[in-house]
Amino acid sequence: MTKRQVKKANLDELLAAYVEAATTHGAATESGDYKAGNKASDLIAAIYAELRRRGEDAQRSLLPFLSHDDPGVRLWSASHALEFAPSEGEAVLRALIPVGRFLGMSAKTTLAEWEKGRLRFP
Repeated sequence: MTKRQVKKANLDELLAAYVEAATTHGAATESGDYKAGNKASDLIAAIYAELRRRGEDAQRSLLPFLSHDDPGVRLWSASHALEFAPSEGEAVLRALIPVGRFLGMSAKTTLAEWEKGRLRFP
């Protein structure tokens, strides 16, 4: 899915693209492939902005991903969940801290920024 296709996609298509991009981003983060990571991150941001535009029910459709097998999917969905289900998002982020070199660091940093009131999603 491209960023251009996001607005026209149905909810199932958005969620499938979110999982794919979050999986890609997590793997790219751990391997140091910043180009693939940045591209995936941009798509995740576009998808989340569209979910937010569609309302809280659409945002809450990310909650099942908090228990996804892939840690990158858990990281992104937990980070986004901080806006509409903070206790669930925080718990998953805390559990991710010891997972992976960079994913754990990302989880820790996300929590720290959230606790300081500085975490904002576009």
